[in-house]
Amino acid sequence: MNLNKVEFKQFFDIGYQEITFTANNEETFISIISNYSVPSSMVSSAIFRISGKLFEENISWFFFSELVEIESDVNANVFIELERFEIDPEDFDEEEFFQHLIDEATEKIQETDLCTTLKDMEVV
Repeated sequence: MNLNKVEFKQFFDIGYQEITFTANNEETFISIISNYSVPSSMVSSAIFRISGKLFEENISWFFFSELVEIESDVNANVFIELERFEIDPEDFDEEEFFQHLIDEATEKIQETDLCTTLKDMEVV
């Protein structure tokens, strides 16, 4: 993809402005909104909705783990800001961007009242 910053912004807004991820065997949904800034080539992102079930992970010896439901029927509008991410519009790596969002969401959600494990998180 060889786009200038303005063209990339249009491309980004269509495909990446709002992304929903699923985790925990498709029982937890995390919606993230992102905004690409043309002057800085930085993306600012925030979790804006958490829905489904919340879980904690119990790890026993031999590293066996199980998800334990701690709350169901969650449908919360939130604003959890994630770390910004720099994008090269001429060499956009979608997988790297998604992994950044997954890593950030997994970390930042632990600091909230809606704390949940996010196991096997992927784009819907």
